[in-house]
Amino acid sequence: MKYLKDEDFIKKFGQKLKQVRESKGLSQEQLSLLTEVSQSQIARTELGQVNTSISHVSIYAKYLKVDAMNLFDFSDLVK
Repeated sequence: MKYLKDEDFIKKFGQKLKQVRESKGLSQEQLSLLTEVSQSQIARTELGQVNTSISHVSIYAKYLKVDAMNLFDFSDLVK
């Protein structure tokens, strides 16, 4: 089975995570403390450098107080 990696989708997810985090007034460090995900992992996710896990998506949504599906709505991202 071939490993598939959608670079554009991963970058958009990172942009959306950053947008939502900032709209909630949280720094990467604060989100890291809440979620117990390392700040460097959050930074790499926001930069679109890593293909984050579904478990991380769930925990981000929980502590950002948004529906997980909101993190996949890229319609309001600046191109």
